[in-house]
Amino acid sequence: MNELIKLIAITETTDRYGRTVKTETSTELFAAVRSITQSEFYQAQAVGLKPEYKFVIADYLEYHNEKVVEYNNVRYSVKRTYRTGNQLEIIAYGVDE
Repeated sequence: MNELIKLIAITETTDRYGRTVKTETSTELFAAVRSITQSEFYQAQAVGLKPEYKFVIADYLEYHNEKVVEYNNVRYSVKRTYRTGNQLEIIAYGVDE
């Protein structure tokens, strides 16, 4: 667990004029960064998705259902999480611009 990542939660509220306002809250923590397995990659590609990374955090309690992970100043969308003991694997996909 030696790479710094940000878990980003995005909340939407409505201001007094009826406009949607997005607010981001981020938490920095250390994670192990792993590649997506070959089978995960090809299964995702078959349905038009592009998996990028698997982030492993030491304590699943540090994850609060955030939907975005930032790693090396690039944002990724959280598609799936998987708990193994106290650790949590976060599967992240590229965000389309």
